[in-house]
Amino acid sequence: MMKKFYYRPEKLTNRSLLEIFPEAAEIIPIKIQEHKIAIQEKEREISSFLKGIYALQADSFSEWFAEEFAKQFILSDLAALDRNLMRLKRFLPIIHPDKYTGEDLSEKIEIARNYPIQEIAQSKLELIPSGKNFRALCPFHNEDSPSLYLYTESNRFYCFGCNQKGDVISLTQALYGIGFVDAVKMLQN
Repeated sequence: MMKKFYYRPEKLTNRSLLEIFPEAAEIIPIKIQEHKIAIQEKEREISSFLKGIYALQADSFSEWFAEEFAKQFILSDLAALDRNLMRLKRFLPIIHPDKYTGEDLSEKIEIARNYPIQEIAQSKLELIPSGKNFRALCPFHNEDSPSLYLYTESNRFYCFGCNQKGDVISLTQALYGIGFVDAVKMLQN
């Protein structure tokens, strides 16, 4: 039987993307402003929609239905805009290094990603050795038997119960209820 080989392209960094597409340095700040405006408009739309529903003094089912509709269709658009804005903002320290503190954010992120995942996890989870890896009860959902696996070689995790996955930074965010930047700062030591 022949063994299959899969090509996995190398992930490009934001810096290398800007080297390949230098014209993006001029477009990104414009797109950031467009996203900020679109987010404000979407927030006004949500507020107006919900105020209109509550002003009708509808029954509780109608209010619930309207709220669920807003969550599924309007809030998902807002979340997508917010994610795209965050992605675009990651390019700013590369485009305008003089406007930032001079700290290389990508270096700090790389240091954080190399922090041993089992060390951060053992502060909040009861780890059970599983070969060279570890397993634990998943912090993302309630369970009786451990389905969260920590892979020490790749410094990543995966839950077979809820399919959550990520690296040491995203696990730190979940365990401590903090944002990305705070998790990166926490993993510097």
